[in-house]
Amino acid sequence: MTFSSPIDLYHAVKRSWSADTISDPFDPANPCRNQCAVTALAVQHYFSGEIVKTATTGGTHFYNFIDGRYWDLAADQFDEPIPYENTGSDSAEAHQHASKEHLAALLRNIQTNH
Repeated sequence: MTFSSPIDLYHAVKRSWSADTISDPFDPANPCRNQCAVTALAVQHYFSGEIVKTATTGGTHFYNFIDGRYWDLAADQFDEPIPYENTGSDSAEAHQHASKEHLAALLRNIQTNH
């Protein structure tokens, strides 16, 4: 499965977050909440690139840097602007917040919702 851009992936991923893709309680009112690590891992799966992070009031927030552009497919969870620091990270650090099982569930859901 391929996507032409991270924007195309975003349309599938926003329908793919679930209780199976997160350790924290799933919030149907804000399905994106705390899904940033698993989402950044999924974006990296489809587009390679780098995982980056920033500190927010809720903790570490992960997103991606692909071909010279930053992509944050999980920004919808926040009610306030994100103070992007663009600090380097990697999949190992993102996996500290999202298990391999969470990523596998998100990738399955994306395939179903694409």
